[in-house]
Amino acid sequence: MLSWFVVMGRTLAYEHVESALVDFSYPVLRDDVAAELADVVVTFEDGREANLGVLVSETDSDAFHEPGDICEELEQLAQRVPLK
Repeated sequence: MLSWFVVMGRTLAYEHVESALVDFSYPVLRDDVAAELADVVVTFEDGREANLGVLVSETDSDAFHEPGDICEELEQLAQRVPLK
């Protein structure tokens, strides 16, 4: 179901999140996306890291109609990810 980053050790740069989300069949439930991404670490330019599945699980919507819907909510959450 997931694209190229699966082979790359389940780590994904934040700027590539939307390209990874295109492989889901939409509409898709938040819990399904969160479960599929549970072992993916997303890295931010400033060195912060977060579990992508956890971030998705913390979004407000129960379902998404396109990748951009998820990204929009992730953008709001990403601003709150603390530095390690």
